[in-house]
Amino acid sequence: MRDNILLPYQKEALQGIESKRFSVLMWARQTGKSFLVSYYAIKRCVQFNNHRVIVISPSERQSKELLDKVKRHVQALKIAGVEFFEDTEVFQLEARFPNGSKIIALPSKPETVRGFSGDVIMDETAFFEKGFEVYQAVFPTITRNRNYKLIAISTPKTKKDLFYHLWHIAQEDQANWFSYKLTIYDAVKKGLNIDPEELRAGIKNELAWRSEYLCEFIDDEDVLLPYEVIQACEEDGVEVPDLRLLKGDIYVGIDIGRRKDLTVISILEKLGSVFYLRRLEVLQGLPFSEQLRIIDHIASFSRRVAIDETGIGMQMAEELQKRWGEVKVQRVYFTAKVKEELAERLKTVFVDKLIRIPPDPQLREDLHSVKRLVSDAGNIRYEGHTEDGHADRFWSLALAVYSAKEPHKAITPIVFYKPSAQVKELWHVERAI
Repeated sequence: MRDNILLPYQKEALQGIESKRFSVLMWARQTGKSFLVSYYAIKRCVQFNNHRVIVISPSERQSKELLDKVKRHVQALKIAGVEFFEDTEVFQLEARFPNGSKIIALPSKPETVRGFSGDVIMDETAFFEKGFEVYQAVFPTITRNRNYKLIAISTPKTKKDLFYHLWHIAQEDQANWFSYKLTIYDAVKKGLNIDPEELRAGIKNELAWRSEYLCEFIDDEDVLLPYEVIQACEEDGVEVPDLRLLKGDIYVGIDIGRRKDLTVISILEKLGSVFYLRRLEVLQGLPFSEQLRIIDHIASFSRRVAIDETGIGMQMAEELQKRWGEVKVQRVYFTAKVKEELAERLKTVFVDKLIRIPPDPQLREDLHSVKRLVSDAGNIRYEGHTEDGHADRFWSLALAVYSAKEPHKAITPIVFYKPSAQVKELWHVERAI
């Protein structure tokens, strides 16, 4: 395999990885982390017969995405006429090579990663839900053979996670560890064709910029929901394509956007004492009539809806309440006191692990962006700034949880329908409010 497809800094990293048994790479977003590790995994499988490379990602979805990059590399090598790859097979979570070597992709669960032997690549290590347990499970894998390698590569997050721990081990033991920090500016200087200032202009969250592009570890002291609390509630397969499949009570929270015309709708199903975020709808640039049509349709499934009526949300809230009544639709005006109640109620369900959400990066950043700030006068406020607004996903989810705060008596059945000018189809499914 030739390394000429790599950018200069990727070649530097590859040389460093090959020179040491243990490596930790702290790289900014959009710098080709997964491209590099997928390429290196293939290279190891070509070099050694019957070799194993275990690639661990934060979720199964990300594991599949990494194997997709492996597949693209293999396809390119086939097109280039490299005979070795003609009989290579790439599946969703495994790649098999004609010399008996394999790349196996796994989600970061301690019980899943245990028992393998081979190289271990931990992709986006900072986002592992149970990072230290995963590391404890895989480390014996490396020690079985001195030729096996361990590589941790990630964008940094907090000072409490596994990646921070490994980074500092590498600084203290440079004889055995290779480490490489790459900010977005470093990458541009070394060949990445991207405008960092254009990126910077589009990211309003200062903490996100410092963490994801300047490679700084961030303290979570003022943050309402630390990453480890959020990730403990993340779960694959939470979302559903069809709300008619749901059996539990449905609660909806709607944050009417004031930035970039963004409206966010959170749809929760409550099963027992646990909430499941079944859908997160983001409406951008839609006219009022179209937003109302969509929201009205979603409201038809719900037991209760809480909608932000602050500012431009007032008209939508009034119209929705006219259609469904005051019991079903609760209009919420955002004052400092109300925001405190919403935020603290949402925090409680996360801390108590009474909510399950998909492992979505934008949702995670929205949830993490909100801080509890205390003024000199002792007044408390909750503020969050993200790339596309003021933590709209956070407040939408908080409203959905808030809408379920107390039981409500059933007053009438609902007929599910599809509100469309072209299709006037009744599903005739009754459900109590």
